[in-house]
Amino acid sequence: MADFLTTTGTSFQLENIIIEAKTKLVLVSPYLQLSKTLFERLKDSSTKGVKIKIVYGKDELKPNEKNSLAELKNVDLYYFQNLHAKCYFNESKMLITSMNIYEFSEKNNREMGVLIDREADKQLFEKAVEEVKSIIQSSEIIENKKTERKFATGTNDNGGQKNRKSNFPPTIGYCLRCETRIPFNPSKPYCPDCYAIWAEYSNPLYEENVCHSCGEFELTTMEKPLCYDCYKKVSAR
Repeated sequence: MADFLTTTGTSFQLENIIIEAKTKLVLVSPYLQLSKTLFERLKDSSTKGVKIKIVYGKDELKPNEKNSLAELKNVDLYYFQNLHAKCYFNESKMLITSMNIYEFSEKNNREMGVLIDREADKQLFEKAVEEVKSIIQSSEIIENKKTERKFATGTNDNGGQKNRKSNFPPTIGYCLRCETRIPFNPSKPYCPDCYAIWAEYSNPLYEENVCHSCGEFELTTMEKPLCYDCYKKVSAR
């Protein structure tokens, strides 16, 4: 029998579906924003040999998200422009919900969902699987490969930003929290909006998920806003 879930239960069961996947995992979400925790869960599944399919439809993946997924084995990416459905399942459990794979939704929105057990509701489970298969068949396959990030350094003849990876440090960095492009300044690694939120507690050791310099997933803080590789480059100058 299907179980009704509120916001907290929905988030909990989504993580469980990823953790408990043994052979396959399908994630269908219009908005896709991979947190470091979610990426680590997917990495665990990939290591176990689970075949992962991810369908998204509203936003292009950010470079750090795409690069992180490119590190994993057995991951197929699909883009479906008119996608609005949210459905997540492995071999035995399925979650149909209002919640996107989007950190903002988990923390700020009022969500609900229905958890379906394949053994208890086999017909319902299989109907939903067939609909997801139809969505995948109509989707665009996205090549899952790493894209090289370029540091924004200097200006071109028109005064615009010019990217040259060989020059360091960059002039443009990333907000530690929302990944927005901002001026590179390790002493000010947040955008104004995220800084206002951080300043409520002003904890210099509060952990974020993004390197201020390269924008890749990394545990960072206000005190240490750069990943180790970027820190070495800065120190060497």
